[in-house]
Amino acid sequence: MIEPSHILVVEDDSLVSEVIQAALDDVYRVTVVDSATAALDLLRQGGITLMLLDCTLPGGVDDNLLPEADGRGTAVIMMSGDPGRMDALSGQPRPFVLKPFTLGGLLATVEQVLGTMPAREPQS
Repeated sequence: MIEPSHILVVEDDSLVSEVIQAALDDVYRVTVVDSATAALDLLRQGGITLMLLDCTLPGGVDDNLLPEADGRGTAVIMMSGDPGRMDALSGQPRPFVLKPFTLGGLLATVEQVLGTMPAREPQS
């Protein structure tokens, strides 16, 4: 049996993160954190399939966060009200969700990104 994808939501606005979690947790395993430091710790533990990353976190985005995600094969969807900021931060084209977003648009982006990734078997 294939485990549901584990999505890490990195968002400091609790209302936004609650809405995202409610929209995704019927299908996916969802973990929410409010800082890049917490996200980096979870990525290093492994098992994260996709990270939804707010580009405007207080304290900024740790310079190691995106390379860590890339090195672990974790897909990243950037979220921001400023698409130029997303491009400047990641240094490469990545899927993004422009705020304010619709839940339908968010779900479609998540499904599109996950649909291009190989399924993972459960880890023992």
